[in-house]
Amino acid sequence: MTEAGVDFPLVNASAEAVPLADRTFDIVFCDHGAMTYADPYLTVPEVARLLRTGGLFAFNHHSPIETICWPLDAAKVGDRLALDYFGMHRIDDGEDVFYQLPYGEWIRLFRANGFVVEDLIELRPLPGFTSTFLDADQLAWARRWPAESIWRLRRV
Repeated sequence: MTEAGVDFPLVNASAEAVPLADRTFDIVFCDHGAMTYADPYLTVPEVARLLRTGGLFAFNHHSPIETICWPLDAAKVGDRLALDYFGMHRIDDGEDVFYQLPYGEWIRLFRANGFVVEDLIELRPLPGFTSTFLDADQLAWARRWPAESIWRLRRV
């Protein structure tokens, strides 16, 4: 904030129960974080509570396709189905707990909380793209199937 010359309050709170007033924000954005490591059945209604009518909710998340191709005991995603698609919700790999839903369940959850899906952007690394996070095998995988998605929703 100092470097940018701005000052605003920072709130340290659970994404499942944010201690701020209803209809406070025009935009809620999340890059993995809350939408990955908190229960979407709690976070999506919380975002709906915080957003004004017409507000934008945008978040980045692993794709359900990547989730079902990543064995719980593996260090990397594979090219075979490893987990059940139907019934996904809370996934515990023995080290971390994260959350994922099938595409239809995401959409039903959004609609039940007053959101309209404006876009689902399935990210695909371009040829020549390099990453300090992904190795060559993971990049090759993400060029064939969506590893991450950006949801763009509007509060109605």
